[in-house]
Parts: sequence; C-alpha cells; structure tokens
Amino acid sequence: MMRPYRARVTRTKLWPKLWGLFAFGLCSSACALTLTGLTPQGEVAQVRQVVARFDQSAIHFGDPKAPAPLTLACRNDNSAPLTQTSATGRWLNDKQWVFDFADDLPAGVRCTVTPVRGFKSPAGAVLKAQPRYAFNTGGPAVSNIFPPEYDADAIDEQQLFLLQLSGPAAAASLSAHVWCSVEGIGERVPVQVIEGAQRDALLKASDWAKDAKKEPLRYPVLQCKRTLPPDAKVQLVYGKGVATPSGVANSVEKRYDFKVRKPFAVSFSCERQNAQAGCLPVRPMRLLFSAPVTRALAARITLTGGGKTLAPTFDTDAGSGPDAQLDGIAFAPPPFNEQTDYTIALPKDFKDVSGRTLASPESFPVHARTDAMPPLAKFAAAPFGVIERLADPDGVATLPVTVRRVEPALAAQSYTPGRVGDLSARSDAEIIRWMHKLRVYDETKVSREQAARDVNGPLPPALHGENRDPSVVESRTVSLLAGQSDVRTLALPRQQGNDPRPFEVVGIPLAPGYHVVEIASGQLGQALLNPGYGAARTMFVRTGVLVTNLAVHFKLGRENALAWVTTLDKGQPVPGARVQVSDCNGKVLTSGVTDASGIARFEGLSPSAPECQRGGDGGYWYSGDTGYFVSARAAGAKGVEDLAFVWSDWQRGIEPWRFNLPTSDQKEPDRAVHTLFDRTLFRAGETVSMKHLFRIKTGAGNGFAQPPAADWFTELVITHLGSGQQYKQPLTWRKTATGGLSAESTFAIPAAAKLGMYEVSLRKGTDQYEQSVSSGSFR
Repeated sequence: MMRPYRARVTRTKLWPKLWGLFAFGLCSSACALTLTGLTPQGEVAQVRQVVARFDQSAIHFGDPKAPAPLTLACRNDNSAPLTQTSATGRWLNDKQWVFDFADDLPAGVRCTVTPVRGFKSPAGAVLKAQPRYAFNTGGPAVSNIFPPEYDADAIDEQQLFLLQLSGPAAAASLSAHVWCSVEGIGERVPVQVIEGAQRDALLKASDWAKDAKKEPLRYPVLQCKRTLPPDAKVQLVYGKGVATPSGVANSVEKRYDFKVRKPFAVSFSCERQNAQAGCLPVRPMRLLFSAPVTRALAARITLTGGGKTLAPTFDTDAGSGPDAQLDGIAFAPPPFNEQTDYTIALPKDFKDVSGRTLASPESFPVHARTDAMPPLAKFAAAPFGVIERLADPDGVATLPVTVRRVEPALAAQSYTPGRVGDLSARSDAEIIRWMHKLRVYDETKVSREQAARDVNGPLPPALHGENRDPSVVESRTVSLLAGQSDVRTLALPRQQGNDPRPFEVVGIPLAPGYHVVEIASGQLGQALLNPGYGAARTMFVRTGVLVTNLAVHFKLGRENALAWVTTLDKGQPVPGARVQVSDCNGKVLTSGVTDASGIARFEGLSPSAPECQRGGDGGYWYSGDTGYFVSARAAGAKGVEDLAFVWSDWQRGIEPWRFNLPTSDQKEPDRAVHTLFDRTLFRAGETVSMKHLFRIKTGAGNGFAQPPAADWFTELVITHLGSGQQYKQPLTWRKTATGGLSAESTFAIPAAAKLGMYEVSLRKGTDQYEQSVSSGSFR
C-alpha cells in the first residue's frame, strides 16, 4: 500500500526540475531580443530617417521612459561630428525604433549605429545584434539643374549650366568627371568651372543666391570648353567620381539632354492664292525672327516699292520701349500696288539680342512681287442681316454685295456660274429652318452625309491626301438653292464689256420679307477652290437677309410677356400688327394683335425659353438654339405687306442686368423673406424680439402677394455660426393688410450661450426634403 504513494511523491518532486531544464533550453534561443533589420545601410543618396526593427516587443508600448536600444553617430566630410539635435530617436511602436533627421543628410556624411550594451526587453530578453551598422550618403549628386530639361530645347552656344548638388563638390573633381557630349563630335568635350562675375550674375537670376553664399561648393556653374554647334543635341554628363573635398565620391552617372538653338535667321512670308502666285496686295507681308530682336533695331527695317518706303508695324502686345524684344514684324497695307516689285532690306548691323549675326546674310534683301487683286464676292453681313426698306423712301431696298474681278454678267440662266438666286420664306417655321441651315453652312466645312441631305444634285468629289478629310465637304462648294421650286433669278447691275469687274459695291433689289440669297461664281472657284474639284469648279457665297420697315421688341416675364412693334423709319407704334410667338422649332405657341400703342400682350408663356437641340428638318443636330421666335406682320401706309422678327435672346448690350433690373427665368415666384429685430447686439440672458415678413413678388399692385398655404414656413431656426448649435421654435403666421404674411417670435438667450453671430432662418419640410431660407442675423 505504501509503494504507490511514495512513487507519486517522487514524480511530483522531479517535475519542476525537468521543466526548469526545458525552459532554460528555450530561452537560450527564443528569449533573445533580435535586431532583424536596420535601414539604410551602405551608400544612400538621401537619408531622412533610420529605422530599426525587432523580432519581438522591445518595450511596453506607450512607456514614455522606455530607453533607447541604439546610438547614432554621424560625421560630415571634414570629419566633424554633427550636432546631437540633428537627429532625434523615438519608439514608433513596441517593435520599431527610428532616428529622424531635421532634413535630408547632405552628401559626404558617414553614420554609425551601435546597439546599447545591456539593453533588455520587459521579458528580460537581451538585445542580440551586430556590433555596429554603417551607412553613408555618398558623393555629391545633382538635385536640380538650370536650365531645366523641360525647357532645354534652345540653349545658347556658350551656355552656362548651374547645378544644385546634394553636397559640396571639389572644383577639380568636377573638371575631371563632368563633360559634354555633343552631336557630331566624336570625343568628350571637357567643362570648366566658372567663377566671378558670370557666376554671380547667373545665381542672382536664380532662386539659389542666398543658399549659394552659405554653401558655395554646392552650387557650381559649368560651361563646355567649346562653342556648341547650332541645332545640335548636347548632353551634360555628370559622371562617376565627383567627390566632396574630403574625397567621398559619387558612384552614379547622370546625363542631362539639351539642344542648341537654331542659327539666327529671318524668314519672309505673305499670303498667296496658291504656291505659284504672288503676294496678295490686301494682306500684310511679314518677317519672322528665329531669335528675339530689339524693337529699336527692328524699326530700321524698310520695305520699298511702288515709289514708297514703308516702316514696319508691331503687334499690340509687343513692348513699347526700344529694348523690347520682338519675334517678328509686319508691313501692313493700305493695299499694296498690284503686280509691283517690293524690296525688304535689313540694317547693316542686324543682330539678335545675343549679338549673333545672320547665318545666311546673302538671303537679304528680299524681293517680293504682288499679284493682281484676287476675285471677291462678299455680302455685308452673313449668315444674317437686316435692310431698312425705307432707308431711301423713293428708292428700292437693295442688298449690298462687294465684287471684284468676277464675271461681268453675274446673272445667268439656272445655276450656271454667275447666277444669283432668291428665296422668300414666309412662315415662321420656314424662316427658322433656313436660319439654322445658313448658320451651319456659314462654317467652313459640313459633313458629307449632311450635305447629301441638303443639296439637290451631286456633291463635289472627296479630296484625299495630307490634312484632307474625305468625310466632309467645303460649304462654299455646294449650292443650297439648287433644285428649289420657288427660286427666282435676280439680275445684278451689268458690267459693260467683257473685262472682269473692278472693285465695286453693287446692290441686289429685294422685296419686303426674309430672303436667302446665293451667288455662284466660276471666277471665284477657279481662284480659291482646290483644283482637285475639277476644271469647272464653282464657288457659292450666301446669306440670309430681312428687308423690312418694322422693328419688333420683346419682353418676357414670369407672369406675362409683350411685344412692341414700331416702324424703323420714324419709330412710331404700329397698331393692328399680327404678332405670333413660336418656339425654336417653329411651332406657334400664341398670337395676338397690337393695340394703338403698338403693344401685343401674351399670357401663359413660360419664363424659361424653350431649348431646341434639334432644328430644321432632315435630322440635323444643332446646339445653342434657344429662345422664342417672335414675328410681326403688318401692312404699311401704301398697303405693302411687311414682316419682321426677333429672337428673345437677341439682347446683347441691352441685357436687363446692365440696368440693375431684377430678373428671373424660374416659373416659381421669387420669395421676399425678412426678419426685423428690436436690435441686433445682445448680452447673454437678454431676450431677442423678432418680426418675420413673408411675401412673394408679383407684377400687380404693390408688387407683393400672399404666398400659397403650401409654401408657408413652419419653423424658426436660430443657429450659432461656428459651433452649429441650434434653437428651434414653431411659427404662427397671420395675414397682413398689404397682402403678405407676418409672424412674431421671442428668444430668451441662455445665460451660458456662446458668444458670436447667430443666423435666423425659416424652414419647412422634413429632413429628407427641407426648404430653408436665411432671413437675418444678430450678434
């Protein structure tokens, strides 16, 4: 009975000894605090922080008295120790320790990190690490360069390069390990270190002048020891081996790409009908400089010819002083003589602002010859204009058109070259459709698909080649009136003989109404259209014109609108005129007749004018077509039917805001909400007395009316601006004698109320759909 008992006692006494031996074996490997990583190490160009990582908790995280596990010692390139305040150590968490530097370490700095002897974790684990860790910032590297690479496509032949380095660099080291690589030169071009006045001037023009005074070796100025050839690619090579004065060398090569500016040249240009033709007499002749030239020198350039000597003109944005720098000049007409030789001469000492002379001086003087005046057919206004029908009471209204060197007989059969067509569009929808179409064809090009819908007849052939888009058609190569059943031919005043017409303004007689007028000219086509269109190419010029003695004025408001019709010749009201308002697609919305004052009033028009993304017919998309189209028709004193129209957005220069007139294009009436206070400055504990007024603005009576019950505000909200603290009260409205609403409120300011501004606002609705308006404030 006793033996088993003694056996149990023996096992109980032996177990702690065995566990202790096992635990000792574990601590020998797992209980050590191991430094698993430290960065940076070796050579690193820029260092702002040193980070050490441990494999287990090294401290109780958050302990402000936790000791440092490592020490840091840094020396610069002259072996002087850095100040202790240059780096601060701290625990980032229980497993990471960091040293933070106040700024990036400069080049040539060597640092050593050493473990603290006897450092232990809270669990008693002893720090296990290498005896020391080291890193250095290497030799001086380029931080910035001037000129910068993004603006280095036109450097000087004697270009100076200003470098900002990460640390000081010995001048001899720069000369030995920095060079220029120049396109076309099969050897390294050495550099020289620039000192003195040149360096000072370049630094003064940069942002580094103050820093360069403190650390001059960090801001060297270099120059290639050879004049760089024009228009050549150049590399400034910052090679390996550039060292600090103490000998810490750079180990990375860096190349910076530049390009030398082109040789100084002056080019001549003028506008021509084609490459073989002479200069257009009505357009300027220009000189363009490849490098800036002072205004005083450019002003001495002359153009002679036709018995005259002309001085150059300058762009308005060019400087006015003699030292202002110019990139070019122009000799602007009054028209030059036709078919005349001109000579442009430069002054003998012509140089750019860098002092370079012309690379090809033999190219001047330049000789240019003007051509004959080009053909022209141009309406005074396009794509729309207005002609006063009774501007000449005893004459006929005529559409002026300027012509030059076109066919003597501009009126011909059908639509052969020289024909003039006229279309009188009568309905609002038709007028709008044609106005839209003319606006589209007033652009240079239209899509071929759209032109196929608009034009009755074949389209000109598609042009292929560089800068040619076969999917578009030049608008001046197609006729919009060809094939129209109601087009009639108009005759221009005839030219005697068969000589081309000289420069003149002729008139096309037109009856009252809106017209689309189109001129077709073979002479214009031959001169101005691409020969790829064929030998029989014709050019078309068109416009829309309204011939009338009526003026229509339109005013649009929220509650109503009115049109006022007057005569153009005398400004008198026109009673009995038929006025109709259409949307931008031509649909008639309302109509009326003017009273004795020439006014027609309309009810029910929306204050928001319609917007039409789709205009005319044929499925064309137009943008920006908005407004009401208001037309008036009336019989004149002699029974002549007259037509005039206006768009509601034709108000450039007479917009209501220019006259401080309140306007709104919203359907809902404007609300006028005010809170009146007995005073607006209070102490805490006092009472604020308020009276709230709520009205809507109308066009009747005194201009105010009572809001509908659904719009009444139900709650007063007082908000402290800054903290957002709010106080709320219900509102009880009563009707006023003037047709509005009023309510009274009092607010006892709490004794502990915050100082500052309080905003008063009226609110209604729920949190999901709330309407609120500010009505006043107090302090």
